[in-house]
Amino acid sequence: MSRRLFILYLALIGVSPAAPSVNKVEPPNWWVRHTRNPIQILLTGADLKGAAVSAAKGFRIEVRHASDDGRYLFLYVTIDPSVRPGSYRFAVKNSQGAAGFDFPLDAPPDLKGRFQGFSAADVIYLLMPDRFANGDPSNDSPPEYARPADRSAVNAFHGGDLRGIRDHLGYLMELGVTGIWVNPIYKNSSPGASPYHGYHTVDFYDVEPRFGTMKDFRNLVDACHQMGIKVVQDQVANHSGPRHPWVSDPPTPTWFNDLSRTPKPRNNFDIPALADPYARPKRRDLPLRGWFAGNLPDFDQTDPLVSDYLIQNALWWIGMSGIDGIRQDTYPYVDRPFWEKWQTAIDRQYPDLVVVGEITAPTPAVLSFFDGGVRRFGVDTRLKSMLDFPLEGAIRRVFAEGQPMSQLTDILSQDFLYQHPEMLVAFIGNHDQPRFLTIAGGDVSKLLMAQAFLLTTRRVPHLYYGDEIAMGAGADRTDRSIRADFPGGFPGDPVNAFVPEGRGPDATRAFNWLRDLLHVRQAHPALRQGNLVQLLVNKDQYAYLRSSPEERVLVVLNRAGNANPIALDVDDLRLPESLKFQTLPGSGPEVSVTQGKITLRDPKEVGIYWAK
Repeated sequence: MSRRLFILYLALIGVSPAAPSVNKVEPPNWWVRHTRNPIQILLTGADLKGAAVSAAKGFRIEVRHASDDGRYLFLYVTIDPSVRPGSYRFAVKNSQGAAGFDFPLDAPPDLKGRFQGFSAADVIYLLMPDRFANGDPSNDSPPEYARPADRSAVNAFHGGDLRGIRDHLGYLMELGVTGIWVNPIYKNSSPGASPYHGYHTVDFYDVEPRFGTMKDFRNLVDACHQMGIKVVQDQVANHSGPRHPWVSDPPTPTWFNDLSRTPKPRNNFDIPALADPYARPKRRDLPLRGWFAGNLPDFDQTDPLVSDYLIQNALWWIGMSGIDGIRQDTYPYVDRPFWEKWQTAIDRQYPDLVVVGEITAPTPAVLSFFDGGVRRFGVDTRLKSMLDFPLEGAIRRVFAEGQPMSQLTDILSQDFLYQHPEMLVAFIGNHDQPRFLTIAGGDVSKLLMAQAFLLTTRRVPHLYYGDEIAMGAGADRTDRSIRADFPGGFPGDPVNAFVPEGRGPDATRAFNWLRDLLHVRQAHPALRQGNLVQLLVNKDQYAYLRSSPEERVLVVLNRAGNANPIALDVDDLRLPESLKFQTLPGSGPEVSVTQGKITLRDPKEVGIYWAK
């Protein structure tokens, strides 16, 4: 028998023709005395099928699965409580030889000042690392990726990075936010591609090199914590990027949904189908198994090896970085039983950390289907927070387009559907939509009123970078405007909006307004955690009262002009007669309770009044 035929024969009967090799270990490290035990270790290399794995005393190893081509080997390793922190050598052997890998085990993550979660007391600022600020130009154009940073190209990397964010934390402190949310920082770069947005992952255990390193991310998180700013990391458990090595050679036949089909099933985003108790199975199938945009490989979380990989990946990023929350991308397009397992694992190790799901549901009824704390279709997602897309749609229609204020109360009146409506994250725009000011035709007054509502209603507010300096005033609804570079964040910028002298009239007006609002909100617990009572709503006016044990804050939004006074009937609220409300922010005439009414003689567009 020839050597070639002999090797083919060995391959057919499952015998490795060569010694094993290991070139990647996922996760690259773990922790002793972790609640996740045993852990899955995925080895990538060659000739791994049929290999045996051993290690020093204190480790029990089970080889769970090997790919037929010998490239992948799944181990499940139980770590004895007696094992101490250190680096441990694992041997990988077959009949042809041996290889090995070192696996570091660290001391348990320090919980102090980390993994804090967020609440309605916080305001979260969303930014895109590539478009915010360039703190290290040396990482802009890694030569191995064959496409340099190019700020003139909308779909290219522009050079922003983690160091740039860290350099401008003082600006965020001055503005008054208490948290930042950064778009994904997984490694996305691959030859010839520029997925600057972070959603096309090619390595789930590495940081995008154009953004920096894991050390840079940890330093950013630590610096934020030192300044009282929390960090929310954008994660993606629904799909990988189209250039991930798994796409051409998956670790298991069921790693992705419908990998062998051409064309791939395209996600139709039919979220209501997932909540509909009468939907036929194939209607639910497409949003769960379809590929996002038709080209993003969709994980099959019903494969237990996939499920364990994704659960551990989330835990690894949390432990390595010290983040306080996760924004989970494309949340509804994943099988619900997976989310219960995923969230349970996170809660067990990091009980205070908060996950907010991106669920672009059209109505509160559909959105509430994904809420944690109640079992639906046999599953409790245990999800603590969700992005409030129904309210965001109403905000844009009401304040940008001039539709009736009652659309806001139509949404808020359905808060009974949620376990904790105060934990919903409210916003007026994000990185996937035309900017609010674009929809508003450049009218800054509309932006200011929308922000006043956002920061005084019963939610966790999130802001989108650049809105505070009136970005998006033009008619451009493309990524060139939506994801524009922050002026002053990049070498050679003609203006620097990070400092007052770099802001024009509209930017100055918007920044000062939002800064003052944020500081008022921080100073008044009723605006952060008080209950809410709606006093008046019509086409152009909306008034409500936020109350806490310490104080009451009255908010009046008025598009009807100041020709006619506004009389608010409060006789059923048991407010003390002659109770005085001071005007916030700034100075202005007091208003008081008189015979069960509060009358505003000269109502402004936005009025905020405070009573002890």
